[in-house]
Amino acid sequence: MTTENKGYSLAVTNRRTQDVQEKIYLKPMALYVPDIAVQAVADLVAGLPESQQNENDIVLSVTNNNNGVSVDKDFNSIAELRDPLIAADAVKDLINIVRGYESDEETNVCGW
Repeated sequence: MTTENKGYSLAVTNRRTQDVQEKIYLKPMALYVPDIAVQAVADLVAGLPESQQNENDIVLSVTNNNNGVSVDKDFNSIAELRDPLIAADAVKDLINIVRGYESDEETNVCGW
């Protein structure tokens, strides 16, 4: 039986307005590379409406689309996500948490 890889979603959400920018990665291990993670977060932040790019109450989320496991990290301001070190570390930490939930599963279809 072949299982389709639905990948991981990386998303930035403004909790106040509920605006979301999201991208699916079929090979999420690429997000472990700091430069790729920083660019991915920067692209999502840039996709938010201009009026919200200086707002507070921002959430970064990683979701495994194959099993629905999702984790979030809250940020006090969008400026925090613009810091390359914070963005890269946050993405890596969230992926590691999601992957921790998968360790008990028999199959892993996300290319790890």
